[in-house]
Amino acid sequence: MKKSLSAQAIARFHRDGYLIIPHWVTGSQLETLQRVAINALALPQQPLELEAELGYPGSPSSTDKMGGDTVRRLQGAYQRNQQWQQWARSPEMKKVLQQLFDNPHILLSQAHHNCLMTKSPKHSSDTGWHQDTRYWSFEQPRLINSWLALGKEQPQNGGMWVIPGSHRLSFTEQQFDAAVFFREDMGINKPLINQATPVLLEPGDLLLFDARLLHKASRNLTDRTKYSLVFTYHDSSNHPLSGSRSSALPEIDLGS
Repeated sequence: MKKSLSAQAIARFHRDGYLIIPHWVTGSQLETLQRVAINALALPQQPLELEAELGYPGSPSSTDKMGGDTVRRLQGAYQRNQQWQQWARSPEMKKVLQQLFDNPHILLSQAHHNCLMTKSPKHSSDTGWHQDTRYWSFEQPRLINSWLALGKEQPQNGGMWVIPGSHRLSFTEQQFDAAVFFREDMGINKPLINQATPVLLEPGDLLLFDARLLHKASRNLTDRTKYSLVFTYHDSSNHPLSGSRSSALPEIDLGS
């Protein structure tokens, strides 16, 4: 059992806004999660999000065009099967989040992420620089995403890029476009974007990142689908705003 993070790892997370924990899931547990993901995408059930619904660069122009049924993510992952539930609220996950939040009481948001994120070899899209808090409504923007790589992740198959330390910066509205993507064409943004680094993950590696961290991902240019299991957490000192999308679904209490 992975019981705790070192003081150095905790400091690195707060400095950079992300942390990679290699080999978090291995062996039969990884094989089970991979099999569940492949089967779920083979016969996708609602709720789900299609690439064509977003209109990002590279995606099909509409749902009735070639590739229009390409799934971007299967939503509501926590309620889909027991294996994903057990992963999302495992004692090991709770322990690590308790350390990073410095709070014993952790909650999982079913309203945000809570999904199997995929990138298809065909008809996948580019996602621009953004912070995951852009459409979220909490008392504080302090949330952490867990991203479990079920296969290899690298820039070629749509793996993530991040800007280390960007979660600690303040930005003006003008630095983002109308869709709240960080503008790559703006001079003041370019020195920061030049600091971007790819997140390289092997199957079973866990990426934890602050929801304020600027990140992006390209389309999948390989011949194999990429699968990632993604959940969002916060601590008991932070609450979704009443009446917002963030409060639309009940939260899962991991206990204290």
